[in-house]
Amino acid sequence: MLKIRSPSVGVSSDSSDVPLTSVPSSSILPVSAPPLHAKTHPAKKTSNKLHSSFMPSIVSVLFSVKISVLTIFMPVTVIPYYFLLKFSPESLDTASPYLFLGSLLALVPFAERLGYITEQLALHTNDTYSGLLNATFGNFSELILSLLAMHKRLYRVVQLSLLGSILSNLLLVLGCSCLLGGYRFRIQRFTTVSGAVSSGMLMVATAGLVLPCALKMSGQEDDALDEINFSRGTALVMFFMYWCYLLFSLKTNQFEFDSVAHAAEERNRSTPKKVGDGHDSDGEEAEMSSLLSSAARSPVVVADVDDDDEDAVMTYDLALKWLFAVTAVVGFLSDVLVGTIEAFTERNGLNPVFTAAIVIPIFGNAAEHAASVMFAYRNKMDICLGIAVGSSIQIALCVVPACVLLGWATDRDFSLFFEGYETACLVMTVMTVSFFLIGGTSNWLIGALFIGLYIIIAFGFWIHEKEGDSPDNPHEGW
Repeated sequence: MLKIRSPSVGVSSDSSDVPLTSVPSSSILPVSAPPLHAKTHPAKKTSNKLHSSFMPSIVSVLFSVKISVLTIFMPVTVIPYYFLLKFSPESLDTASPYLFLGSLLALVPFAERLGYITEQLALHTNDTYSGLLNATFGNFSELILSLLAMHKRLYRVVQLSLLGSILSNLLLVLGCSCLLGGYRFRIQRFTTVSGAVSSGMLMVATAGLVLPCALKMSGQEDDALDEINFSRGTALVMFFMYWCYLLFSLKTNQFEFDSVAHAAEERNRSTPKKVGDGHDSDGEEAEMSSLLSSAARSPVVVADVDDDDEDAVMTYDLALKWLFAVTAVVGFLSDVLVGTIEAFTERNGLNPVFTAAIVIPIFGNAAEHAASVMFAYRNKMDICLGIAVGSSIQIALCVVPACVLLGWATDRDFSLFFEGYETACLVMTVMTVSFFLIGGTSNWLIGALFIGLYIIIAFGFWIHEKEGDSPDNPHEGW
C-alpha cells in the first residue's frame, strides 16, 4: 500500500503515515493546485465598514494612489477649453497643444480609477457583468463623439474612429494585457466558453462590415441607395444579435461565463481516482508517484488563481454611482482631447486618416487600456477579455449599427461600407484574435504578436491617402 509521508503535497493529515485509501481523492492534487475543499478563488472580501455615500469614499477612490496627483490637470484643462471654445475660438488653436497634453495627463489617473471601481463592482457581482459595465462606460465617449460627428455629417471621421477603436481594443489593448500578464504569470487561463462566444460574435460583426464592401466592389449595386438600404437592413440584424449576446451572457447562460465554476470543474477533472474498487493497485501507485514527482519538478508557473486580492471598500450602489461619475469626467477629458488633437497633429504634419483611425482611438480608449492591462497583470483574464474583446463587440454590433439607424431616423446617409484596406485590416484582426480566443490560454508571445500586427496596420494608415485629395476619388465626410 502506498503511503504518503509528507503533508506538503496538498494532503491534510494528522499523522505522518497516511494510507492512500484513507485519503479523500479530492485532496490528492499536484503541488501547484490547492485541495478542492480549500479556497479556489479569491473570496469576496469586505472591509469592516463599507462606504455607502460619496463624501467618506472620496479619499479611498480618488486619492489612495500616488498617481492621483495628476488629477490637478483636469480642472486646469477642461475649464479653459470650454471657456475658449465659447468666448474666444481664435485663441483655442494657440492653446490646443497645451490643452491636449494636459488632458492626456489628466486622463491617466481617472482611467486607472475606472479600473479600480470596476474591480469593486466585480467583488459584488461576477467577472462577465463587471467587464461589460467597464466596456459600456468606456465606449460612452466614442458614442457621444460619433453622434456629434454624425450631426455635422462627418461620416468618414465616424467610420475611421469606430474602426480604429475596434482594432485598438483587439490588438493594442489585448496585446499589452497578454504581454504584461504573460510576463508575470507565463501562462494565464480564461473560460473557453467566453472565448468561443466572443470569437463567434466578432465573426458576425466582421461579416456585417465586410459584406457591404464586397457587394459594392463586385459592382452588383445599382446606385448609392442600394448601399444605404443594405446597410440599414444589416444594422438591424447586427443590433438584434448584440442583444441576443447580452441575454446569453448575462441571463440564460451566465453560469458558463463564471471563472470560479470553471476553475473548480478543471480541478475535478484533474483529480486522480482512489486506489481500489477493482483497479490495479500497483499501477495506480506508480501513476500517483509519477504525478507527485512530476508536479514537484515542474518549473512552469500556471496562473489558475487570482492574485492581489482586493477588499471591497464600498457598496454596490455606491460603486455604480462612482462609475457614472468617473465616466463623465473621462468623457469631458476625451472631448477636450479630441477637440484639440486636430490642431496638435496639424502642427506635427500627421495624416488625418492616421489621426482618425489610430491616434484618436488610442487616447479615446485610454480608460479601457489602463483597466484591461491592470486586470491582466492581476491575473483576472476574464474581466480583461470582457473589457478588451467585449468593448470591440459592443462597438461593432451596437455602436456602429446604432449610428446607421440614427442616421436613418435623422435623414443622414451613413453606411457600413468601408474602404478596401480598412476592411482587410478588420478581417485579419478578427481572424488572428479568434484563434487566440478558442484556446483558453494566453502568454506573452501572443501579446507580442498582437502588438506587432497593430504596428503593421498603423504603418498602412500612415500612408493611407485621404479620400478627396485626388480629383478622381472624391469622398464626402471630411
